[in-house]
Amino acid sequence: MAKMIDFMEYMSSLKVDEKERKYYPRWIESFSQFCKARGLDPWEPGALNSFIDNLSCSEEPWKVMQAGKAIRHYVYWRRQTDASVPKPLSLSSAKSESENRDLLLQKMVEVMRVQRKSYRTEQSYLSWVERYLHFHKEGAFDAQEVSSFISHLAVEKGVAASTQNQAFNALVFFFRYVLEIELGDLSQAVRAVRKEKLPLVYSREEVKSLIANMPEGVALLMVRLIYGGGLRHSEAYRLRIKDVDRGRMCLTIRGGKGDKDREVPLGASLLPAIDFQLERIRKLYDEDRANNVAGCYLPHALEKKYANAGKEWGWFWLFPAENLAVDPRADIIRRHHVSSKYIMGPYKQALRKAGIVKAGTIHTLRHSFATHILEDGYDIRVLQELLGHSDVSTTQIYTHVMGVHKLNVTSPIDKL
Repeated sequence: MAKMIDFMEYMSSLKVDEKERKYYPRWIESFSQFCKARGLDPWEPGALNSFIDNLSCSEEPWKVMQAGKAIRHYVYWRRQTDASVPKPLSLSSAKSESENRDLLLQKMVEVMRVQRKSYRTEQSYLSWVERYLHFHKEGAFDAQEVSSFISHLAVEKGVAASTQNQAFNALVFFFRYVLEIELGDLSQAVRAVRKEKLPLVYSREEVKSLIANMPEGVALLMVRLIYGGGLRHSEAYRLRIKDVDRGRMCLTIRGGKGDKDREVPLGASLLPAIDFQLERIRKLYDEDRANNVAGCYLPHALEKKYANAGKEWGWFWLFPAENLAVDPRADIIRRHHVSSKYIMGPYKQALRKAGIVKAGTIHTLRHSFATHILEDGYDIRVLQELLGHSDVSTTQIYTHVMGVHKLNVTSPIDKL
């Protein structure tokens, strides 16, 4: 009981919200009972993961997050105040700096894969943690140093707000799940100013001209799908055969941003091109099966649960790469989808041929889809669902670029 009183005083010093911290003893006790019942060592990271997984089956997500935060705070505090509690990762001064760094990065990868982070997120987070470890001076990892690093990015490197936020998220993840430290107050960090920018949008005629100047083939079909359904670039090249629903004329986007699934419209005019693509890639699929190539990558734990599902036609990529390659996660040779840069060349050439001077990217097609949907009279809530936005305020930005100038003000030049 004395330890709990000391811990709650420590929590008070960190300025953790009183309404939240009053529940911390309850979660810590629940965790302790859970470990005793299952014979788990509470100081091992796997014990907390097991507890969180078990809690997720019966409690709301916000309670699960609160419990995890409480236990991580407690474990960190005990490790700092009780010499009998083992330290995490067994980082040793006897090891070289590079060996200690490799241990941290190795655990970072393990935790991200347990939590089903996408490969792109994995690479991005690792990159930021590596930069932070290079920035890190000798001594303890703490919130003050993270604040210094975040400020360094804004002041000395001049990074954009979105880039700084990505670095911040990576470090919060690193501290919380690898070092098992809750960072607490980072309000002193200098944050990059996020500029409010209107999305760049093509007119319908510009989209039509762009498509007309794309060469026939896979790149053209991908561009038409992106504009036709408001897809993100990455969502287009990760499409599977089974994601195309002819009966309901829609595409299912699986594991989009935020790991959310959604459905988007499939234009009837695209069906002939899709049929031609299916006929073409069936030869690749049959060739892979004849050569006993490993099945396509399956998300999350499906590959373990359904060992041969990746070899099924439905799981085959709609836009497979022409050549086999090594899977960086599983270290086996298999067929992946086309590269993320696959349509960049043809797309830029089509922009030049069409005489479009706007500095648009492939993502501009998604912005154009959203704007044109609103111009066609669809409700903004419908658009929110089609785009997969969590908050309608994110979707509302497209109301500012619809049709004529939003305030419908006549220029005084016309009255002279």
